[in-house]
Amino acid sequence: MEIKRIICYLRRSRQDIEKEKRTGEDTLANQKKIMLEALDKLQIIYDIAEEIGSGDKIETRPVFQQVLKDIETGKYDAVAVKEIPRLGRGTYSDMGKIYDLIISKRIYIVTPYKIYDPANPADARQIRFELFLAREEFEMIKERLVGAKYNLAAEGRWVVGAAPFGYQLNSRTGRLEINEEEAQIVRLIFTLYVYGLENGDNTKKDVSFRAIATYLTRMGVPTPRKAASWNYLTVKRIIENPVYAGTLKYRTKKRVGNKYYDRPKSEWIVVENAHEPIISQETWELAQAKLKNTRATPNVKLDFSPCELAGLVVCAKCGRHMVRQYSIQHYRRKDGEVSMYRKEFLWCRTPGCTFVKYRDVEAGILKYLAALGKFDVKKLKEFFEEEYTRQKEETAPVDTDIFIEKKKTELKRRLDFICEKYEAGIYDDEMFIRRKDEIEKELNMLEKIIKKQNEHEPADTCEQDMLVMKQNIKTFLEAYKKAGDKTLKNKLLRELVSRVIVNKTGRATFDLVIYPRFTFNL
Repeated sequence: MEIKRIICYLRRSRQDIEKEKRTGEDTLANQKKIMLEALDKLQIIYDIAEEIGSGDKIETRPVFQQVLKDIETGKYDAVAVKEIPRLGRGTYSDMGKIYDLIISKRIYIVTPYKIYDPANPADARQIRFELFLAREEFEMIKERLVGAKYNLAAEGRWVVGAAPFGYQLNSRTGRLEINEEEAQIVRLIFTLYVYGLENGDNTKKDVSFRAIATYLTRMGVPTPRKAASWNYLTVKRIIENPVYAGTLKYRTKKRVGNKYYDRPKSEWIVVENAHEPIISQETWELAQAKLKNTRATPNVKLDFSPCELAGLVVCAKCGRHMVRQYSIQHYRRKDGEVSMYRKEFLWCRTPGCTFVKYRDVEAGILKYLAALGKFDVKKLKEFFEEEYTRQKEETAPVDTDIFIEKKKTELKRRLDFICEKYEAGIYDDEMFIRRKDEIEKELNMLEKIIKKQNEHEPADTCEQDMLVMKQNIKTFLEAYKKAGDKTLKNKLLRELVSRVIVNKTGRATFDLVIYPRFTFNL
C-alpha cells in the first residue's frame, strides 16, 4: 500500500457523550490512546485532528471540513478513525460526498483492526455500507428521541429547552413550577396590557407593547436575559405564550432547512392544565382578544411623574432604592362575580431581595412624623441634640478674633508701604494723606466690631427651633392630607424626610429606619 501520510480524525459520538455524562470518563482521550497505538505500529507519518463537539452534518463539524479539504488537495493518502461511522452520520448527501471523495482519491481508511482499500470492491462495499448504516442508525435514534419527547409532552412535561420566564423546571418531575419573583413581572405585564396603566385620578391609559417595555425599563424591572432594557418583542411573546395560562403546546412548527413553518393544527400536541398557571384564564382570554384587535394598542404617553415615596426608600438588605409596582388582579368568585384586587408594592430591583406593601410604608412614615409632632420641646431637644450640635458646628461663624488680627496685620503692612513711598518721593502730600485716611478708617471700623462683639452675647435659639419644628410637622401633615397630586406629596415629604430604610422582618412585617430632614435656624 502506497500510504505516505495519514490524518487521524478523532471525534466523540453521541454514545460517547452519553457515557461521559454517566461515568465522567474522557472518551476522546481513550479514543486517542487506541489510535496512537495502532498508528505507531505502522511507522507512517501522521497528523491528528480532534473534533471537540458532535454534529449530524458536515457544516456543523469545522475540523472535519478542514480534513476533507486537505484530503482533496492531496495532503493525505489515508484517514485513520476508530471505526468508519466516525466519518459519517451526516445527511445522505453528506455521506455521498464523503464516499465519492474516498473512491475518487483512493483514500485508505485505517482502523485499529483493519485497513480498507477503496480500490478493493469488497472494502468499498463495506465502506459504503457502514457510512449509510451510520446514517440509518442516527435516524433511528432520532426517531426514538422524538417519540419519547412526544410522550412526555402529551403528559404535560416540559421538553423544549430552558424554562420560560416566570417558571423553573423541576428536573425530577420534568414539569414547570412557578418562580414567584419572575411571575410577579409576568402578572404585571398582563395587567398593564389588559387593564391599562392607572393614573393618579383613578383613570386608566391603554398601553402598547412598546409602552409597557419602556415603563418596565424606567422602573428598573429585571429583564428575562439580564439585558439592559426591555424589548417590545419580549413583551409581545410573553402575552402570546399560552404557557402562562397553564397550557403546553408542542409540535406547532416544523423545520425545513434553516426555516420554520407552521404545522397543521391536527399535528399539534396541546395539554391544558399541564402546570400551575401564573395568570387567570379570564386575563388570558382578555389578552388574546385584545391581540386580535390591532387597533386596541394605541401609542400613548405614559405618566412617569414621581409617586409619593419616589427616591426616598432604600432596601436594608442590598442598599438599592426601592420602586413602586402597581397592578390590578381580577379574580372570579365561587358565585361567579369578578372581584378586583389592587396590588401596590415597594419592590427592590435586586432579584430575590425585598418587597413590601407600598401604603403600609407610607403610613409608617406619616405615623412617625405625627409622633414627633406630639413631642414636647424638652423631648425634641433630647431627640435631636446630636443633629442640632452637628448643624451648629457646621454653621458656626469664622473666629472673629483671628479675622480681626489678620486684618490689622494687613492694614499695618499697607500703612508701612505708603510711608515708604512718601519718604521716597513717589507719593505727594495729598496722595499720602488720602491713603493714610483710608487705612485709619478701616482700623476704626475694626475697633467698633471688637467693641460690639464684646457687648453682645448670642442667645440660645434651640428651644425656638424646636417650636418651629413642631409647627412645620403640623403644617406638613395637614398639607399632605389635602394634597391630591402624588408628585406634590413627594415634594412635601422630601422636605421633612431625607431617607427611609426598609428591613423586612417577616411575611407581612418590616421595620423602618427614618432619617428626618430638619434644618435648624442657627
